Amino acid sequence: RDVLGGKVAAWKDEDGDWYETGLHIFFGAYPNVQNLFGELGINDRLQWKEHSMIFAMPNKPGEFSRFDFAEVLPAPLNGIWAILKNNEMLTWPEKVKFAIGLLPAMIGGQPYVEAQDGLTVKDWMRKQGVPDRVTTEVFIAMSKALNFINPDELSMQCILIALNRFLQEKHGSKMAFLDGN
Repeated sequence: RDVLGGKVAAWKDEDGDWYETGLHIFFGAYPNVQNLFGELGINDRLQWKEHSMIFAMPNKPGEFSRFDFAEVLPAPLNGIWAILKNNEMLTWPEKVKFAIGLLPAMIGGQPYVEAQDGLTVKDWMRKQGVPDRVTTEVFIAMSKALNFINPDELSMQCILIALNRFLQEKHGSKMAFLDGN
């Protein structure tokens, strides 16, 4: 590209306001970024948010649904708890189908994850019997956050890698923003 920095490019306009190429969210599962911030002496500029994933409800404009991760529980129990507690975004049958779909990833490990590169998120979800609604209402946010593309274009391998990190690390899915540009 003609702009250095890719997704993290930022520049000032003629009025002095900052423009950024994309929303900059830093997850707890990004140790290399945190190490870089430590080397630069700017760890204190990371503004950590409460450990929740908050989704806009497409069918209820202006309403939000939360997946709250219990601080007292270790990974992956904190993530499982967050999913089980939320009944607005996922129904119980959807939770069960998705969990069953993830079993091969948990058992098969990295070879299974790599083998999913040929499937899009949408195709993988359909293969597991998870309704399209879950893809368009829940996983679109994850697809856009990871690669700025839709679930019918993104490889499921990308999602499984992220989910694996989120399930292995207690604060893997906890988010921070940088204080400033």
